[in-house]
Amino acid sequence: MRAGSFIFCDSQLLVRADAPFTPAEKGALDLFASPRTVAESFVMRPEGVTVYALAGEPGAAPNGYDWVRLRMMLGLGLPHTAAALRALGLLNWRESHRFCSRCGGALEEHAVEVARFCPACGHLEYPGIAPAVIVRVEKEGKILLARHVQRIPHLWTCLAGYVELGESLEDCVRREVREEAGIEVGEVRYAVSQYWPYPNQMMVGFVAQWQAGELKLQASELTDARWFHPSELPDTPPKGTMAWRLIHGAY
Repeated sequence: MRAGSFIFCDSQLLVRADAPFTPAEKGALDLFASPRTVAESFVMRPEGVTVYALAGEPGAAPNGYDWVRLRMMLGLGLPHTAAALRALGLLNWRESHRFCSRCGGALEEHAVEVARFCPACGHLEYPGIAPAVIVRVEKEGKILLARHVQRIPHLWTCLAGYVELGESLEDCVRREVREEAGIEVGEVRYAVSQYWPYPNQMMVGFVAQWQAGELKLQASELTDARWFHPSELPDTPPKGTMAWRLIHGAY
């Protein structure tokens, strides 16, 4: 993409109203009705795009612009979506990595690499990702979907969870399904992956086959879980999300 600006506030991206989901042009910061405080800014390499994080609430967008959440851009095939996701992920990383994890000194920008370094002890901090699995569990032509305690209550989605130290992705799938739904799965095969900057996840999608057990829900995680035929699906996450791709077989 050509150089421009990614302007975020509370994880929302400023986009042009006349070209849906197109990031702001250079100089858009000057168009706000009242001056805005920039909490963070940097030039994202190698794209050459300047990324800003504004303090406070988004408030009214300048004339000709709108605030949108990146979730709305997924599945639209837009050329700048991946860069916008990366920009938000880097902002989240920078916010949580201001000080050295070894000596506590203030971190500074690395001149060449996408990293921050500590001038006090020389330690380098690189952006990291947190791997998480999400799984489509199948049984006799049906799909297991659940409603989660910490997510939008009316949406039914796939089981998911973070990978723990010492386990493979496949082991994580089996553990999460066992812990949350009380059943065992046999064959586990990779389907698709997607970066998710909330705050720094790499979602790895799998398809697993039910092997044994009846549903016994982990109350702290799930409010409900059922088997659904693909022709009779409930409300599910929107197109473009990993859950939608797995549920609808778009992988």
